[in-house]
Amino acid sequence: MPAIHPSRLNAQVEELTGHFDSPKKFVSALHYLLDFYADRTRRPGQVIDSAPLLHGHQVAAPVLRRIERGLINKVGADPEAALVLADALWAERWVETRLLAISILGQVPPHPAERITGRAKAWGAACKEDKIIEALASMGLERLRREARDELIELIENWLASAERPQVLIGLKALPSLVGIEDFGNLPLVFRWIGPLVRKADREIRDDLAIVLRLLAKRSPRETIYFLRQSLAASDSPHTIKLIRRVSNDLPKELSSTLRLELRQRVDGET
Repeated sequence: MPAIHPSRLNAQVEELTGHFDSPKKFVSALHYLLDFYADRTRRPGQVIDSAPLLHGHQVAAPVLRRIERGLINKVGADPEAALVLADALWAERWVETRLLAISILGQVPPHPAERITGRAKAWGAACKEDKIIEALASMGLERLRREARDELIELIENWLASAERPQVLIGLKALPSLVGIEDFGNLPLVFRWIGPLVRKADREIRDDLAIVLRLLAKRSPRETIYFLRQSLAASDSPHTIKLIRRVSNDLPKELSSTLRLELRQRVDGET
């Protein structure tokens, strides 16, 4: 990979963004630029561990960040053209092009919100790669969180209620940034969403559930402890016990003594 010289990279990005209104030319120039900065020491091609595999140029993060910054003003000036470009980038099925598509989506004004939520639903349904899912759930929903929270809540609720596990996963990954909003106070809604998931706590979603529960515990430890006690009583899954034990270590000891006792009783009763 060539050394990154800021002045050269700036000139390259300026030339690239000159094709903003022509997705075909932009995509071609982007691949040329990414190939220029590709890490030749890594194996080329496939970098994701689940099908369908995405190709990757393996460029350093500062290169992608510089391209993202170079597009901010363009996206703000012409959101419709930005969405056309984002669609073209997503269709490329490369790690970097999809991350860039998600970055653009997160910068587009959500007015109407459907142009963001519609793409988030479609892209999420077609995406199984953790890195892309996490970017879509966080970076791709950035302006929805700031400017169209009701639509974001509806989107997350639909994901979490889905019978498709990839949809549930992206919903869980979108939850931390919602729960972390200081003036978001509808925590009972979040508890209602995740209740059925906690009572099963399947291994593939347990880590994400733990992240959400720890954030909820910081926001409202009493509500979280009550929720965990109710979930423990309503579940016969050993996975639920494992999840609650993990989270219980982050709860205030003076508030969670009853929960800890109930956990010990459940563990003793199963041994």
